[in-house]
This record gives sequence, C-alpha cells and structure tokens, in this order.
Amino acid sequence: MSARSRTQLSDYPRPSVAVDIAVLTVIGGALRVVVQHGQDADGVALPGRFVREHHTVEETVREVLELKLGLSPDHVRPHLLAVFSDPDRDPRGWTISIAHAVALPADELSDVVGELEPVTSDGHLTSGERLLYDHEKIIAAATDNLRERYEDQPDPDNLLRQPYTLSELRELHEAILGRRLMRDSFNRRVQPLLAAEIDAEGKPATRVGGGRPARLYSKDAPPTATFGWRLPSAQQD
Repeated sequence: MSARSRTQLSDYPRPSVAVDIAVLTVIGGALRVVVQHGQDADGVALPGRFVREHHTVEETVREVLELKLGLSPDHVRPHLLAVFSDPDRDPRGWTISIAHAVALPADELSDVVGELEPVTSDGHLTSGERLLYDHEKIIAAATDNLRERYEDQPDPDNLLRQPYTLSELRELHEAILGRRLMRDSFNRRVQPLLAAEIDAEGKPATRVGGGRPARLYSKDAPPTATFGWRLPSAQQD
C-alpha cells in the first residue's frame, strides 16, 4: 500500500473551533447576560474566541475571560455547557462552538467588558435585539442549566453575599426561575440548609429593611444537600 493511499487527516475538511462563554448574573431582580457589540462581527454576540493552533480549549477559555471579558481566569471557573455544531450556525463558514457558562455575583462584573443585558428564560434579550449566530440557543442552554441548579439548592453559585435574609434568597431564586415562589413553603424548604447568624451578644443577627428586622442566614448544609423536590410556585402551593 502506497503512502498516499493511506488516509490522512488533511484529506478531511475541518471546521473552525470557537469557545463562547455565557456569563450570567442577577441585577435588580432580573437575570442578565454579558454580551458584546462589534467584537468580531457587526452585531451583538457572546464573548468568544477561536481556538488558536496548538492551544487547548482550556487555554482558550482563559483567554476569553482575560482578553475579551477583563476577568481574572484564576478566580472564575466556567463549566462546559454543550457543543453547538450545526453546520449552518455561522454564515462565515463551518464553525463549532464549545460553549461554556458561569454565574457570578453582580459586584464581580462591575468592570466587565460588555453590557449586562436582561435576558428571557428562552435565551432572548428582553430588548428584542437579536444575537449573532446561534448565541440565543447558547444563552437558553445556560439559563436552563442555571435554573436546574436553583431548583435544587439554595444559591449554589453564591450570587448573594452571605449573610442574607430569607426574602433576599427567595427573590434571587424567583429571578432565576422566572416565577414567584410561595414564601412560607420556600422558607420551610431552605431553613434546614441554612445557619442563623448570631451577633456579638449571642442574639439572632438581623437586618432592618422596609419593615420589621429580618433574621440573617448563611449556608450550613453540605454541598450535596438539596431541597428534595421542585420548589412550588405561588399559584401551586
């Protein structure tokens, strides 16, 4: 058999491979995503970068965080979301996206490169502006993934600074889940997984808001502890 008759990798067409990252947070009771205008094309898109020759996907993730978003790659840990490989997803050519997602507290995104746009549960910007490529599908997958975690545990991504009140925690979950939750049922579900804060005098620590002082809590359960079943909506309880 001749050398030429053996199959070579160069005999096959090869797609471009990109890393795109959906960065999610909650501000003012609304779920938001970081988008950027006019980075690699004329339009709005998620921050991303093509994988360079001899670079790993992990290295490219760090490059997107540092070079595109202005975030510290040593303190942000995006997780692999999904691979988006529709041959027609990018009009510029055959491109595969290895999409990642991360949820961060709003105060850690004060200097992020991009705009924090409110997003619907199906991945669309509430402004109605369309994203390039299939980035709405990536955002929808990221928000679905986020909601699954917040149906199961109290603030698993630590979007709230501890300690917090039960009302603050419930409002965070409502913003992410996209529905109102029954207050009493939510409190019964989360309190076994929290520890009540104690002040210097040994009394329950509280925070005064618009009404009565509210008790403060922090997470106390092991990372594997869950609510046990889906959080009930206000109209279902």
